[in-house]
Amino acid sequence: MPIDPKLMIDFAVIAEEGSFTRAALRLRVAQPWLSARIHKLEKIVGYRLFDRTTRSLSLTGPGAELFEAARNVATAADAAERLARQLGRRDRGVLRIGAPPYSKIIRERRELIAAFTLAHPTVSVEIESGWSLPLLDRVDRGDLDLAFIMGDVDSACVESLVLKQYGAALSVDLHHPWANASSIPPEATAGRPVEVFVRNLNPGLWDRLHAPLIEGGAHLVEVPEMAEGAPDRMSSPDAIAAYFDFGSDNAGSTNVVRIPLAAPPTVAFRLVRHIAQPSRAGEAFWQFARFRGGISD
Repeated sequence: MPIDPKLMIDFAVIAEEGSFTRAALRLRVAQPWLSARIHKLEKIVGYRLFDRTTRSLSLTGPGAELFEAARNVATAADAAERLARQLGRRDRGVLRIGAPPYSKIIRERRELIAAFTLAHPTVSVEIESGWSLPLLDRVDRGDLDLAFIMGDVDSACVESLVLKQYGAALSVDLHHPWANASSIPPEATAGRPVEVFVRNLNPGLWDRLHAPLIEGGAHLVEVPEMAEGAPDRMSSPDAIAAYFDFGSDNAGSTNVVRIPLAAPPTVAFRLVRHIAQPSRAGEAFWQFARFRGGISD
């Protein structure tokens, strides 16, 4: 009986994740349905693929051997799907770019897109909003031609151009005692609550940006609304918030002052694309960004 390649892909994902729960989340399916799929595959091949207990999941001997072939099927399917999406857009003159919601204030992003649109009037540019990790996943799947990303990336999976480096800044009320300071040392925040974006949006980026504050003894308070950017109005006169230091691109408002953090970390603002064959519009935008000063990483 021929084996449905999708069963092999499901099996490979479970083996990679080492968990039915995580695999179901990755595949965006219900866990009971996924368990039934593996039971079906085991009936077809005639042997158990996993040894399961209430606390662990491991491959059987035959399962481990089959996993190598299943992983090849999954890799080939991913590559075929990505290429199919790219071919569907290659000659349509459509460029799909992902970007974090807060990046719309970054001058480099705005000017790059505006200049490209002027130079390539036949290309329709579509901006898809999202946080960096989901955007990277969509670039990998071929849903997006490119994406603007804040932070580090795995160079084995994507190419990246560094467009600019940013540090961190603190936002305070116009009447806060720090409002006239030129910079704030991290140790000045010791014991103080500092509002930050939610860590699970991008743990690696969160850790890098806030490392000086953590070392300085600040008490970080996660605020969901800061996924959209630094506040334009503080929650109280004494409140402090930390975000990227976008300088004059986001200097504050009539109610809020942005103050650079002394000796801040540097976080790269990047343009990324998948290493596989790009669309024509994607390649044109990539070369346009390189010509304007992007640095390959």
